[in-house]
Amino acid sequence: MSNLKELINRVNTVSSIVKMTSAMKLVSSRNLKKTQEKLLNLNFYKYNLEKIFKILLLNNFLFKKNKKNTILLIVLTSNRGLCGSFNNFLLKISNYLINNFFKKKNIYILFFGKKGKELFSKKYPILVSNSNLIENINFNILSNIINDIYKNYKIGNFIKIIMIYNNSKNIYKKFISIKQILPVKINKHFFLKKKKDFRFEPSKKKILKFLFPEMLKLKIYNSILESKISEHSSRMMAMQKAKDNGLKIKKELLYYFNKIRKENITKEILEIIGGI
Repeated sequence: MSNLKELINRVNTVSSIVKMTSAMKLVSSRNLKKTQEKLLNLNFYKYNLEKIFKILLLNNFLFKKNKKNTILLIVLTSNRGLCGSFNNFLLKISNYLINNFFKKKNIYILFFGKKGKELFSKKYPILVSNSNLIENINFNILSNIINDIYKNYKIGNFIKIIMIYNNSKNIYKKFISIKQILPVKINKHFFLKKKKDFRFEPSKKKILKFLFPEMLKLKIYNSILESKISEHSSRMMAMQKAKDNGLKIKKELLYYFNKIRKENITKEILEIIGGI
């Protein structure tokens, strides 16, 4: 009987886990749809603003050259686990980049998300760490952080600003995005196709001074949304796998439970027949 009680307790535990993973999958699915809507609304605005920005950027350089050979690496992770290899693979790639490509350079890291800070805080100097923006994106707080980064880059404290995060074209295909935020890469072919008949008031430099930090905020905000989509989809798949494994274990436990139960019933019947 003790074996049967132990088995039924395990079945109940596994059933609870299956219910919990199903609920977490539904929550992630809802959050995924909300984030996808935000990204979709942002894309149209971002696309048109980038076109103006590229036109203004040609032959207009506002920054001092960096002599410190310092790189700022922005890493986007999650605050919570239970999302498969979402954080682990990203942090492995980040560590590989630092050790192999940025070896002779000074590295500062800006983290959005707790998981990255937990691993890298003992290895590298952290410029800023903010975990709240991953869960609830506050554009005012993000703006303050980006303004500080922009000022440091403008006066020459950083030679490059690079961002690394999980991207997702759809919920099934994911990849690691490594983007150079600053200096901005200019595609010369883009300008060759455009007619030079634009007039700007006030001057291009004045507009660019205002637009540059705004574009920086927009790019990082866009990347945070893409990272969140990837996180939610990873968690959905992880919870689905956990649910499937739970159902498989439950089925096996019920099989053993019924087998032992039948054996006990048969044993009791034989004892009754033998006592007659």
